[in-house]
Amino acid sequence: MTEAMTNSGGKVAIAADPQNEALDLAGFEALTYVDIAKVGQLGERGGSANILTYDTWDTDVALKGKGIINAGDPVLEVAYDPADPGQIAVRTAARDKAGNYAFEVTRQDGSKQYLRGLVTGPTEPGGRNEDFVLHNFTLALNQLPIEAPAP
Repeated sequence: MTEAMTNSGGKVAIAADPQNEALDLAGFEALTYVDIAKVGQLGERGGSANILTYDTWDTDVALKGKGIINAGDPVLEVAYDPADPGQIAVRTAARDKAGNYAFEVTRQDGSKQYLRGLVTGPTEPGGRNEDFVLHNFTLALNQLPIEAPAP
């Protein structure tokens, strides 16, 4: 049985050019990515459907159904590095008001997850004298993540 995997040793990278159409696995793999240095965390992502409800007069229990799926709005947290090419690419993407950008998440076993969406930020959480200067970017995903197994 395989042990549980951690995020240690993983990488997050961005494709510097906007990708405004949905991509399949081959489309994501064909892109060129720039690694983003000093990633501290990448937030929750994946499909979450809205639950719709409708009350009727003839029952005590609401009718429920699934609605639109939200692919997620994960926050990418980095220790600020103004000279890192990956962080520069993310800051550039955040200034683009309409462009969707592709991201490649590489796990320690070599498997990958691909994301595509709008980028906002950065915001700075602030902190005390022994805290790092952090930048947070929100990735407003416009398609569900695509998984690629380890080679």
